Amino acid sequence: MQKTDRTHFLMSHGRLRRQDNNLYFDRYDEEDNVIGTKILPINAIDEIYILSKVDIDSYTLAFIANNNILLHFFSAYGSFRGNFFPNTSNSVNKSGFVLLQQLRAFDDPVHRLYLAKEITRGHILNGIHNCKRHKVDMAPEPYITAMEKATNINELMAAEGAFKKNYYQAWNAIINNQRSFKFTIRSKQPPTDKINSFISYMNTRIYNIVLSEIYKTELDPRIGFLHEPNYRSLSLHLDIAEIFKPAIGDNIIFTMLNKKEITSTDFKTDSGRIRFSNEAIKKIELKIIQKMTQQITLGEQKLTWRQVIRKEVNRIKKSVCESAEYQAFIYA
Repeated sequence: MQKTDRTHFLMSHGRLRRQDNNLYFDRYDEEDNVIGTKILPINAIDEIYILSKVDIDSYTLAFIANNNILLHFFSAYGSFRGNFFPNTSNSVNKSGFVLLQQLRAFDDPVHRLYLAKEITRGHILNGIHNCKRHKVDMAPEPYITAMEKATNINELMAAEGAFKKNYYQAWNAIINNQRSFKFTIRSKQPPTDKINSFISYMNTRIYNIVLSEIYKTELDPRIGFLHEPNYRSLSLHLDIAEIFKPAIGDNIIFTMLNKKEITSTDFKTDSGRIRFSNEAIKKIELKIIQKMTQQITLGEQKLTWRQVIRKEVNRIKKSVCESAEYQAFIYA
């Protein structure tokens, strides 16, 4: 089990249970005997990531919901499987006005396209920033021009797709170890090589960090603007994560690979699926902790990356509710 600022990771087989108005985790051996117990103070938790087989009863789930704690579930292969999130009177998401305004913004093709374009602009320019930082020549103009010319979401997604294709190819000039981590094509379910496995893991972590920050605001995570919400339960976090994947996730990948903090020996294959070892996950999570608690200057403020994400969510909320101008966060 690992802990960050207010995030816990359960990486061992065991049981999560409520006792004395706190959470406890009993770690099991191979025969389901308890070999250790740790307390998880309820007032020091925002979210729990479950990356192994963990038993939870309904009494404990109700307690978790009442305390506004998010659970993120992963398969034995490290694939994201779903969330358990609060839906109680204590939940922040209780403003009918904000929900109506968010729905109206989604139904307004002009407002929706405006928000979706700004999100895409942030994604492109933050990716270009990574290329410039690593002295890789990649001009933003063709992609920004295609984005600005888009007249609907499908055209906008096509413009973003063209950028992603060339951006990922540029990684081969950024990542030193081309023998083990050469990028060829993006593959997801499941990833077909080590670099795609690393990308998928980091993207999933950014999605869930963004989702956690959305839950602390009044926006509804089910209603996105760039990603269609009609075939998935949640989509707003996918939108906002597009802005922060290059700034946070991609930079962690570049750093860990080029410093050889993650190497080919940190991966293993189970039933044809490539995934990280538990020790590799611990190394990655420590790096994410460092990144998310790092402060950057935004205007006259010094904010952690979590605070920057929450600020971005609230700026979208302001555009939705007040028709205020919205410009996506650009990392410079």
